[in-house]
This record gives sequence, structure tokens and C-alpha cells, in this order.
Amino acid sequence: MPQVTSSISEELNQLLNELAEETGIPKSSLIAEYIRRGVYQDVHSQAQVRQFQKNKPR
Repeated sequence: MPQVTSSISEELNQLLNELAEETGIPKSSLIAEYIRRGVYQDVHSQAQVRQFQKNKPR
């Protein structure tokens, strides 16, 4: 499986640590899920924009 490296703020790191501890879900799994959600949401939003532009009266 491909891997990526990124830097995050201390605040975000702390929030992820707390969430991982509370849920028992590894931090890397949480991060992967949040990335997946964000990418799919952005792809969906872009598709809606393209559809709107395609159907916009001229």
C-alpha cells in the first residue's frame, strides 16, 4: 500500500493522539480515514461544480 509523509501542527497531533487513545484506533488509521473522506468529498464537490457549469445557461 502506498505511503505518504506530511507535517501537522502540534495541536492536530495532540487531538489525534487523544482520539486514538479514546477510541483504541491507531492514529495512522484515523489519519488514513480522514484523508479518504476528504478526497472523496472534494471529488464529489468538483463533480457538482462541473455539472453546474455544464448546465449553466449561456
